[in-house]
Order: sequence, then C-alpha cells, then structure tokens
Amino acid sequence: MSVMELESTRSTRSTADGLDALGSDRCRVRLARGTRGRAALEVYVHGGLYDVTVADGFAPSLLRGAVRGRGWAVAWGQLPPGGAPVRVTFTGRRVDLPADVRVFGDRFWVAVADVRARSVVVSAASERVTSRLRTVRRRSPRP
Repeated sequence: MSVMELESTRSTRSTADGLDALGSDRCRVRLARGTRGRAALEVYVHGGLYDVTVADGFAPSLLRGAVRGRGWAVAWGQLPPGGAPVRVTFTGRRVDLPADVRVFGDRFWVAVADVRARSVVVSAASERVTSRLRTVRRRSPRP
C-alpha cells in the first residue's frame, strides 16, 4: 500500500506519520490506498502492522478497533456519513475520560489517551458503540 496522494490527505500527512501523544514506539497510523483505489487507514502498534481499515461507503464501521497497553489506549474507526463528529470516551473502574479525536483523510478518526482504561464508548449523532479494549504487549525480540 502507498500513501495516498489525494489533496485532502496532504494536510494530514505529517500528523498521519505518527501519533505523538503515544510515542512512535506505541502506535502510528498512516493513510494508504486500499482495494479499488479506496481510502485506507493502516494502524501500527508497537512497530508492527496491527490493522488496516478500508473506507466503505455503504456501511462504515463507526468503531473498527481499540487496544490498550500499559497506561495508554487507542481507538479508531470511520466517520459517519457526512463526516459527523465523533465523541470517544475511555472508561474503566475509576476512569471516564473523554479523548481527543483526530480526523485523517476526511474518512477516518483516531482517538488516543494516556489512561488505564478497560473499554471505549464511541458515539455519533445516530449511533453509539461500546467495546472492550484488547490488551497488546510489546513482543521481545527473538534471539
């Protein structure tokens, strides 16, 4: 996959190379081109490709994925039709933290937080999704 050359993505390219709020060793995202030239978002966790979501015009997935590490969490998905704003809250035993949401390529959103959370709540005008965060651990290098 290659980074998209569409005019709408050029303004986000410097941001899309990495999510500084988590540090480049934890999570990075990159705009790409998927099948049939559709917009795609690559999500890298701990330096390895974790997920690729391709824009779907028929039934976009408001919440595509969400993971957590030691003291941080990240969630991502597609914007609703018309690009309506998305609200993301990371929750846990003693946590209820609204997260900053960043938009990439006018199609995707990513939310990051330095928080120890267990689940995420994503809401838009007509939809609300709740999901548990998957735990990811840094792999040790093989000898």
